[in-house]
Amino acid sequence: MSNKINIGVVGAGIYGHYHINTYTTDNNVNKVVFCDTNEERLQATEKEYNIKGYPSVKEMIKNEELDAVSIATPDPYHYEPMKDAILGGIKNILVEKPLATTVEEAEELIKLAKDNNVRVAVDFHKRWDPAYLAIKKDIENNKDKIVRGYMALDDIIDVPLKWFNWTEKSSPAWFLGVHCYDLIRFITESEVKRVYAVGNKQVLVNKDCNTYDSMQAILEMEDGSNWTVENSWILPNSFPKSNDGQLIIISEKGYYKNESYRGLNQYNQDKASVPNYLFMNFTDRDASGFGVQPMKDFVTAVINNTQFIADAFDGIQATRVAEAVHRSILTKEVISL
Repeated sequence: MSNKINIGVVGAGIYGHYHINTYTTDNNVNKVVFCDTNEERLQATEKEYNIKGYPSVKEMIKNEELDAVSIATPDPYHYEPMKDAILGGIKNILVEKPLATTVEEAEELIKLAKDNNVRVAVDFHKRWDPAYLAIKKDIENNKDKIVRGYMALDDIIDVPLKWFNWTEKSSPAWFLGVHCYDLIRFITESEVKRVYAVGNKQVLVNKDCNTYDSMQAILEMEDGSNWTVENSWILPNSFPKSNDGQLIIISEKGYYKNESYRGLNQYNQDKASVPNYLFMNFTDRDASGFGVQPMKDFVTAVINNTQFIADAFDGIQATRVAEAVHRSILTKEVISL
């Protein structure tokens, strides 16, 4: 492979634009194309970035010589485009979390990728957050042992009500929780052993949106640590950010606490805001921040044929936990993985 690659982006929605922005400013990328089933969005994206768009994954692959495909479709729509990319001969795929919204689909995709010698990366960008990396490094350097952990990720209510038209096919666990489950696995270097969860359906259902408002899970890890994970979609829109997050860890030797506020506050006549300047930043020449770093590292790993930081195994493990969380809520039982 040359020192530059050609890459195709699947989906030109919110995250699709993040992918396109990142790759079009990456000096290691020779060419960027994309596909989207929405004709209006396809034409607008072509015009905005001056790149070629296609109406389907199959047509994009057929007409382009691609080294990699980057899948940025919504949560419940990763299976089909990923399958099309694998069967179309693509050998390197980055897919947004979750890998799939059922274990059955995830297992099928992994088998298909293995049978076709395809490498798969999953975008769990929390692994690149400098705060979490610092915590992980300190725990490792001190040869410390985690006793208890707490993690929460919550979105304002406009996210499920106005940002998507597929909310009922997802949940706070699929959209937010998988980030938590993966980060906990990453920090502890351990797997989830048992899950117990509860959930609420009231606020969104009353707004004709049949999905969970909030989901809470207790995870028992193989290393002996226990974690509480909380995710919701109903923060008031007056909240200064579109989301909120917290991580608290009690270990045998220390205590760690991180919140999503990054020390910058802005005010206008209507609302206070807390910009997450560490997450994503775009200029005409560059994309930076831990939210885009997984995409940049994916490109580098494809060129150098090196290991992905989060791969298909990490993807299916997070899917297993999310599926267990849903099952525990419905059965009111502890689920063993």
